[in-house]
Amino acid sequence: MTTTIFDTRHYNYPQNFMEIKPKLARLEKAIKKLEANLIDANDDANIELLNQKLSGELGLKVDYARELNPDQLLAATTIEGKVLVIAGAGSGKTKTLTYRTSYLLENGVKPKSILLLTFTRKAANEIKDRAKFLLASSLSNDELAEDKLPTDKALNSITSGTFHSFCNMLLRQYSGLLGINPRFTILDTGDSEDAIDLIHKEKKYPAQTKSQAFPRKKTLQNIISSSRNRRIHIRDLIESSYPDIAVHIPIIEQLAVDFHEYKRANHLYDFDDIISQVVRHLKTNDTFRQMLQNQYRYIMVDEYQDTNIPQKQLIDLICEPESVSLMVVGDDNQSIYAFRGANYENILLFGETYPDAKLIKLEQNYRSTPAVLDYINALSEQITLGYQKQLYSGASISGHKPIFSRLTNETKEAKYIADKIIELKSDHDYNDFAVLCRTSFQSNYVQLEFMERHIPFIVVGGIKFVERRHIKDVLAFIKILYNPNDTIAWHRILTLFQGVGTVTATRLTQAINADNNSFEPLLTAKFAKKSAQLEPLYNTLTKANQAESVETVIEHILDFYIPVLKTIEENWRERNEDFRVLKNLATEHSSLDNFLENLALDPPNDSVATTSKPDNNDSDKVTISTIHSAKGLEWPVVFINSLVDGITPHHRSLDDFEELEEERKLFYVACSRAKTRLYLTAPDYFASYSGYFDKPSRFIAELSANEVTVKASKQVREENDDPVWW
Repeated sequence: MTTTIFDTRHYNYPQNFMEIKPKLARLEKAIKKLEANLIDANDDANIELLNQKLSGELGLKVDYARELNPDQLLAATTIEGKVLVIAGAGSGKTKTLTYRTSYLLENGVKPKSILLLTFTRKAANEIKDRAKFLLASSLSNDELAEDKLPTDKALNSITSGTFHSFCNMLLRQYSGLLGINPRFTILDTGDSEDAIDLIHKEKKYPAQTKSQAFPRKKTLQNIISSSRNRRIHIRDLIESSYPDIAVHIPIIEQLAVDFHEYKRANHLYDFDDIISQVVRHLKTNDTFRQMLQNQYRYIMVDEYQDTNIPQKQLIDLICEPESVSLMVVGDDNQSIYAFRGANYENILLFGETYPDAKLIKLEQNYRSTPAVLDYINALSEQITLGYQKQLYSGASISGHKPIFSRLTNETKEAKYIADKIIELKSDHDYNDFAVLCRTSFQSNYVQLEFMERHIPFIVVGGIKFVERRHIKDVLAFIKILYNPNDTIAWHRILTLFQGVGTVTATRLTQAINADNNSFEPLLTAKFAKKSAQLEPLYNTLTKANQAESVETVIEHILDFYIPVLKTIEENWRERNEDFRVLKNLATEHSSLDNFLENLALDPPNDSVATTSKPDNNDSDKVTISTIHSAKGLEWPVVFINSLVDGITPHHRSLDDFEELEEERKLFYVACSRAKTRLYLTAPDYFASYSGYFDKPSRFIAELSANEVTVKASKQVREENDDPVWW
C-alpha cells in the first residue's frame, strides 16, 4: 500500500469534472491511438532497420549513431511522414532537432524546403548555429579548404523563426497575391490596448450601466485576443471567465468589431492578426496555399504543446499533402500557457489530426539526478491525461531526495531559503541557485531577506524593454515615419504636448490622413496655436525622413524627444540610459521596417536585475523567477516556495478541472528545473483578501512519502497535533 505524505481527504475535487468527461474521453482515445503507433528504438527490428539505413547511407559526414542515444537517433533520422516526438524534461530535444537538421541537409534535402518554427528566434538560431558547427567540424581540413559543404549558405537558406515572424514575412512577401498593403505596422499588446481605449472613447456607444464599471483596456484586449485564439465567442468567454462584466457584453462585442475595422483602415496588425490573416488566405487562396505546400516539404515545430488554435491551423494547412514531412516536438506535461491562448489539446489530438502519424519518445534525462527524477516521475503519474513516459538517468549515484519544509510564516520561509544557500555556497556559485514562485509577489520576503544577508540576486520579470514608456514614445515616432496611417502612434506623440488633448489629436490625425499622410497639417494655424511643439515636431520628422540610417533617424528623434521627456519624468536621466540600447539595436538593421518588426516580434531580453548591491556588476547572482519565466532553464539547486493550497495551486483553479491540471503541470515544470537538489517550502498559512489558506499544496500531499523528505519547524509540529500532517 502506498502511503501519501498527507491526508488527501482535506482537498476538494473540481466541480466541473463530470461536464468535461466527454472531452477527456475523446482525448484519451486519440492518445491511445498514437501510443499504438509508437516506434520503440529498443525494439530489435527497429534497431536492425536503423543500422541498415545508416550503414547504407555512404558519404554521411556526421556519426549520428555515436552522437545520439537510440531514441534521439530515431527522431533525427525519421524524416518522412508525420511524427510526434514527446521530449521529456532535459531529454535533449534541441540536440535532436540540431542533428535532424544536419541529417536532412546531408541527405540532399534542399535548404529552402525546410521550415523550422520555434517560439523564440533565439531557439531557431541556436539550432541552426549548432547544425552549422556540427557539419563544419565533421569535415577534414582538405574538405573545408575545398568548400565541400557550403554550411553557411545552406543553413541561411532554411526558413526559421517564430510563428509570428514567419507569418509576417509571408504577408509582406506575398502582399500582391493576397491583396494587402505591405507597409503595415505591428501593434504590440500595449498598442492594442491603447487602440481599443481610443476607439471606446471616440465611438458613440449606448449608455453604460452604473451598476458595474466598464472594464479597463487591458481586460478588453485580453478578452478580444483570447476569443480569437481560443475560437470562443466573446459572449461565451465573458459569461464563463468574466461574469462580473456580463452586463457590458453587447458593447464589448461591438468594440471588437470596431477594433478590427479600425486596424484594417489604418494598415495595422496586432499579434493575433499576423497569424490569423495567413490562415485565412491559406483557406481561401488556392494559389497561395499550393505555393507554400510546394516550397516547404520538411517542417519541424518546437514546443508544440504551446501552440494555439490558429498556429495549429497554419501547420495543418501547409502540411495537408501526405508527401509533406512534419515533425512536432513537445512535452504534454509542460503545457502551461493557457492564459496566452495555448491549447493543450493540440498535442494530445495529434493522432486524431494525422491518423497515420508515428510516435517517438525521448525519456533519457541528462539534467537531474535519479532521486530528483523519481519525484518528477511521481508528479507525472498524477497528471490525468497524457502520453506515458518514465524519465530515467544514466547516472550511477542517486543523489539527494527532494526536501519539503513547513515553516511558521513567510519570513521564516525566506530565512530557511537564505540559510540553505549560505550552507551550500562552499560547493556552488550563486548563479547555481534559483528560487521559483507561482506569482512574482511571493518573492517579496525572499528579496528582503537576501538584501539583509547580502546575497546578490536577479529578479526575472518586470516591465519589458519595449513596453517602457520612453521606449514606446520613441518607437511611435519611427512608426509614423514608416506608416503615417498609424493613428495610435500619432496619438501617443501628439498627446505628449501640453495643450494637445485626445480630441485635438484625433482631429489633427484625421487632417494628416486626409492630406495624403503629409506632415503639413502640423503647421496650419488652427493646430499650431494649440502647442508650440508642433512646428519643431514637423522639422524633426522631415529631417528624420531624409536620414540614411536607422541610427540617424533615432538621433534626430532623441534630439527632439529628450527635452520633452525632461518635463514629464523626474528620472529622465535613468531612462536616458535605455536609449543607448535602442541605438545599439538600430545599428543591426538596415531599414525602419526591419527594425520595427524585430523589436515587435523578437524584443530584447525582458529581465530586470535587482540586487542587494546595485553597484555590483558581478554576474554571479541567485535567480528569483516566476515558474512561467523559468521554463526551459535549469539550475543545480532549486527552491520552490509558497506551496500552500490556494497559492500553489492558485485558488481560482480549484473548481475547474482543466485549470487545476495546468497548475499541476506548472509545478511539474518547476521541479524539473532542478539538477541535483530540490527544496520545497511552505509557510504555515497564507492570508490575503482572497482568503485564508493553511493546507500544504495538494501537489505535495498526494505523492508517496517515499519520494520526498518531509521536515517541519518545532512550532508547526506543536500546533498541529494530527500526526498525519507530519
